[in-house]
Amino acid sequence: MNMMNGWLILSIVALLFLSMYIYAYIFVYFEKIKNKKFKKREAKRAEIELQEKVKKEELRAAKFDKLKTRSKEIKAQLKWLEQMNKNIAKEHNIN
Repeated sequence: MNMMNGWLILSIVALLFLSMYIYAYIFVYFEKIKNKKFKKREAKRAEIELQEKVKKEELRAAKFDKLKTRSKEIKAQLKWLEQMNKNIAKEHNIN
């Protein structure tokens, strides 16, 4: 009976220390989980930002190409108008 009480007390003390250890490190464990989730969210956010940046760059390039094409068309039309103006001026001077 005496030996049994000793084992009981030893078990209770061991359980006490074990519970203190678990209590102390559970917060470290939760912090690690929280950091992993945060890093995952940050990585996802960074990936989304990168995709948006690429998409904006593509739109910007498409607009620039469109403006460049339109500029060439306008220059060609102006050249044609200038040529027509010269032709009209020649016709009026000859007649």
